[in-house]
Amino acid sequence: MVITKFDVLIIGGGIIGQSVCYHLKQEDISIGIIDDFSRRRATHAAGGMLGAQNEFYSESPLFQFSMEGQYMMKEFADELAHLGHVIDYQQHGLLKIASHGEHESLLQQFDFLNAQFKTTELVKDRLDEFAHGYIRNHDLAMWIPTDGQVNAVKYHQALMSLNEKVTLIHDRVIDVKADDGFSVSTRSQTYEAQQIVVAAGMYSGDILKSLGIHLETYGVKGEVMTIHHSALNMKETLFQTNGHYIVPKSDDLYVVGATTSKNRDNKVSEEGIDWLTEMTLDLLPELMNGEIVDRRCGFRPDNPLHRPVIDEVRDNLFVATGHYRNGILLSKITGALMHKLMFNKQHPLAMKYKDHFKLEDIHETILK
Repeated sequence: MVITKFDVLIIGGGIIGQSVCYHLKQEDISIGIIDDFSRRRATHAAGGMLGAQNEFYSESPLFQFSMEGQYMMKEFADELAHLGHVIDYQQHGLLKIASHGEHESLLQQFDFLNAQFKTTELVKDRLDEFAHGYIRNHDLAMWIPTDGQVNAVKYHQALMSLNEKVTLIHDRVIDVKADDGFSVSTRSQTYEAQQIVVAAGMYSGDILKSLGIHLETYGVKGEVMTIHHSALNMKETLFQTNGHYIVPKSDDLYVVGATTSKNRDNKVSEEGIDWLTEMTLDLLPELMNGEIVDRRCGFRPDNPLHRPVIDEVRDNLFVATGHYRNGILLSKITGALMHKLMFNKQHPLAMKYKDHFKLEDIHETILK
């Protein structure tokens, strides 16, 4: 049997794996991507928000990483557009809204963000200035004018298209062995590589287990629905503190999300749609006069520290996983960082972040 050999083999073809591949193409190396392309990927049901400020309540390396990633995404969207792939980047701001009984949480977040960005504005009793006056039943919010978004599906498709000359293997990894490089067995064949990047989302822990490395990863199910409303003409993103959001897209479409569940059933539940509908009727009831044109679910990769692992865990064995609901936001910077960790460890980006997203930090936290 002839064994196919690569310089780098990426396990996982989601948004992180594709971004890593896109950046590694700068090197004169052979690259392969293995993915069984099940529909459990997070990108499949992502709102596409680039909400770096929206997610954080205090200073941390991940906050700085997210902010830097947000800045990169605008230039990256322009770069992809120049290459013929429009990912619908837009920057119309985000209104972070206090859900019922959660005013203190929003005020706490505002205090942190306002100290960092003077453009952040607290909005009290005047939410009718947003969404053409259609917001109902809420009286406190925070306006983040610099927040942007992309079409997550178009973004993933763009990277796949630009990586089309890379060998793409439609298969499932069943075993990985390390011995003078790496041997990766799928259901149908064995491949060899000098370096491996595990970017398999919720399945990353299973891949690493075969190498004797413990990383607990799991998928957090998120359900979304897409509504067409031809007359609403809303531009800004609405995001509640309870996780409910409404993201305007092109062609009068609105992505409404997202539930949070450990249920691994790969289908949209009626309970999930009921919750999305209830939250939307409470916040922006006019939107429910539109037509629900799509329902879908995805599985956001998480771990016990609730932050990414971006690390060289052994010589030539790299991991990029655990981005949870920030995969789109962090995809560009993760791809750039992984490239530097693999081929230019003295680069400022690698020097800045190489110690902040390490696997051993998770183990220390679990043991404590």
